[in-house]
Formats: sequence, structure tokens, C-alpha cells
Amino acid sequence: MLDYLMRMRQDMLRGRLAMYLGDIDIVRMVAFTDGYRSCQSANGITDEEYGLFRDWLRDVKQEFPTEGWAAKYLRDCEGDHERAIRKFLDFVAEFVALRERERQGS
Repeated sequence: MLDYLMRMRQDMLRGRLAMYLGDIDIVRMVAFTDGYRSCQSANGITDEEYGLFRDWLRDVKQEFPTEGWAAKYLRDCEGDHERAIRKFLDFVAEFVALRERERQGS
């Protein structure tokens, strides 16, 4: 999941987020991630890294409130859906970079 989200982030930086979501809408982004994870689960795939990301987002960054990240990020970004999605994807990138540094250090 994180690899795919990183690819999505790269495409977003190139102005091509709509190819994943159609309309750039935080609700579609949540549906996309939930659907991707449901597909993984239905196919017996356990995505431990994404679970670690969610834990990190909640425990370290304190950015995964009970209301859900989408509602918080949309509020933080004053209703700008693209900025809210970017905020989420930037956290993905930060976590992936952190994990890479941890792997290289061990």
C-alpha cells in the first residue's frame, strides 16, 4: 500500500492525481485507500507496513484522530481537498524515508 501511495504522491507532484481519483476529493481518497486495503485483505495479504504507518501517524505525529485523518486534514487545509490529500501523502513519504533510514542503520 505504501509503495502505491508513494507512486500516487509522485504523480500528484506532476499534476496527475486525478488519474487515481477522478475528482480530487478527500472522500474519494479515503475510499481509494479503504478499497485497496479491502482488496488486500480479501486476497489474504497482510500489510504490516501500512499498519506501522497508521500507528506512527497516530502515536508519533498525533495526526490520526478518532474523527479520521481526512476530516482533520481537510479542516487543517481550510477545505482544500488537494492540500489535504497532499498532507496525507507527505506523511506517507516521511514515514517511508524514516523506515529506509532505520533499515540502513541496522
